[in-house]
Amino acid sequence: MIKSKKSIVAWTVVISAISLIIIFLMVGLNILTRENRIDLSLIKTGSTSITKIYYFDYLDRKNRVGIPVENVEERLFFENSEWISIHEMNRNLINAFISIEDKRFYQHSGVDWLRTSKAIVNHVFKIDKNGYGGSTITQQLIKNLTGDNKVSIERKIKEIFRAINLEKELSKNEILESYLNIVYLSQNCYGVSAASNLYFNKSPEELSIAECATLASIVQNPKKFDPYLNPKNNEKRRNIVLKEMLNQGYISIDEYERAIEEEIVINKDIAKERSSGVYSWYTEAIIDEISQDISENYNVSKETARKLILKGGLNIYSTMNPKIQKNLEGIYEKLPAYIDSSNGTFPESSCVIIDPFTSDIIALVGGKDKKTSNLIFNRATNAKRPPGSVLKPLSVYSPGIEENLFNYSTVYDDTPLKLSDGKIWPQNSPNRYRGLVPICYAVERSINTVAVKALLDVGIDKSVQYLNKFGITISESLDKNESSLALGQLSNGETLLNITNAYSAFVNGGKITKPSTYLYVTDNFGNLVLDNRREERQVISEKTSYIMTRMLKNVVDFGTASGICAKDLVSIAGKTGTSSDNCDKWFIGYTPNLVCGVWTGFDNPKPMSYSSNPSCRIFDEVIKSLYSSEDEYVDFPEPLGIIEQEFCFDSGMIPKEKCLKDLRGNRAYIGYYTKDNIPKEECNVHIECIIDSKDGLIAEGYIPFWRRRRVSLLNIHREKQDEYSVMDSEYSVYKRKRK
Repeated sequence: MIKSKKSIVAWTVVISAISLIIIFLMVGLNILTRENRIDLSLIKTGSTSITKIYYFDYLDRKNRVGIPVENVEERLFFENSEWISIHEMNRNLINAFISIEDKRFYQHSGVDWLRTSKAIVNHVFKIDKNGYGGSTITQQLIKNLTGDNKVSIERKIKEIFRAINLEKELSKNEILESYLNIVYLSQNCYGVSAASNLYFNKSPEELSIAECATLASIVQNPKKFDPYLNPKNNEKRRNIVLKEMLNQGYISIDEYERAIEEEIVINKDIAKERSSGVYSWYTEAIIDEISQDISENYNVSKETARKLILKGGLNIYSTMNPKIQKNLEGIYEKLPAYIDSSNGTFPESSCVIIDPFTSDIIALVGGKDKKTSNLIFNRATNAKRPPGSVLKPLSVYSPGIEENLFNYSTVYDDTPLKLSDGKIWPQNSPNRYRGLVPICYAVERSINTVAVKALLDVGIDKSVQYLNKFGITISESLDKNESSLALGQLSNGETLLNITNAYSAFVNGGKITKPSTYLYVTDNFGNLVLDNRREERQVISEKTSYIMTRMLKNVVDFGTASGICAKDLVSIAGKTGTSSDNCDKWFIGYTPNLVCGVWTGFDNPKPMSYSSNPSCRIFDEVIKSLYSSEDEYVDFPEPLGIIEQEFCFDSGMIPKEKCLKDLRGNRAYIGYYTKDNIPKEECNVHIECIIDSKDGLIAEGYIPFWRRRRVSLLNIHREKQDEYSVMDSEYSVYKRKRK
């Protein structure tokens, strides 16, 4: 029976080896054509220097003329990580890891083929419940660097090729040093130095054999074998490590027996030891963005990239304006003083300020109150919420003007559509319908019906095309409809950062750039690590951007954001937005030299009971902190080719004398056009009539001259509707006729 079992095992090993060869033949060619190397330029430095963040003291930000200044308060560190040389490590510590994780480390070339085969057999027959697994230390280093833990044949083969390549580039000691400095050892510890100090209050060279085995025991399952949280589990695993060290000749029998009997004393103040300084919201945004860029450029995991940032001695040249950042943080620490609570609780909020000419992120905050912990959720850069009406200028109005489908004064009928089930849609907020209104007024008052009808003229595909240009992503399967595109109810939402940056086009002549927190990064030797030069792209024309700005300026001067007082200090344009059920409140506003976006809402969406938009109030406080009444008032510059001309509010055409005699008063307003979309025809909506001032109806027969009044009425006829009424019906010729 024993012989039979041994035969089965032997054949299984053979079959496994053959299987591996077949797998390599089938998949290997495909894998070899891909990138299997890892850029080790950052890993090899092993730097313990502090990472420094610089800002620029600009004479000319747009053209990058300025002097870098270190922001000393924002120096970076890694709270539980410290890189040390392999020569500073206790030899027993190195041997403990080798004995349990890769006993043939010095014999193989990156892959232990015997160990890999045995791992397959053990996986099938469960011969050894404490089996070591098939990955060598070199392979584990690859896994830690790339963060690729996917269970697949392709991933395993890629890991094998990478391990073989790594062994050609680094010595065994360099591989060990890198591995022992980045291996995760629970309690947010990366590397043996951090773990040694945290668990034992000792440096690695001071550890006893038993303590070395304790740390090596953690690797297989950090949470399960955490010596602080699960000391009994760790003790069982530690005894296995010690046995392996004895069997492999790393320790004597006497050393083994003393180590088995040693009482392990774990630091009881671990929670206190883990406390650290708190990064600003801006610094965390830098870490997040650069982590992503290092990950993509150097083929390592984002977590590895983050560790390299925090302990790699890098020099980060940021786009931050520290003065504005401090102003913004101060405002957000006192938000309840500016805004009342909603339903008894104060909602969350976030804010982003961008230089529209470069898309440099000047300042940002990702939540209310004072920030008290690190690496937390940033609502300015990561939260995706339905943008509501702030999407309309991007998805409907600027595309329509750019494509000459309508102009500043094109008139639409503010009345709802009737759906197939008989219901009317969309509903305005408040629920009233005005009748004939020009585009500029629809933007000013955020009229939903006009946005939907204008979108139908623009077309769904054209709207999506422009959103993509603006840097706004939508779900192709869920959002290609009027509700998403005209009313801003995007199924997956969008970040405040992306929406705010899209509005940069309205200031910057129709051009935008990808937003960023940094310009470039160098290592501690001055070598370039990342170059973040970004290409500018033209989304809409300069003339369209200015026409949109005139519309959005009306929003602040007369419309849904008219409560903003800072408009007396500097010219402001912008747009309010509200998602369904009042769950999200937005305001994206801009001056001639910055764009500021504000979002307010609860993390778990629920209605807010504000009668006005709290994001407008926050925006107002931000702008008032940046501009002074002593400064010269600055307006938006008008580009060449813009034509100012009067239009009739009710027809959108050139006004005639009769447009001045409307019962509601003068209907002539100033509009902004190009030579290609300026109105060329005269108003055909107004009709001059004589009404009886006694009852307001059109005069018939003899009426005393003192009751005769010459006025203009609208040449429209509206059928009576049970579901709704239209305000301009009162000024219709047909409404004023005598029965």
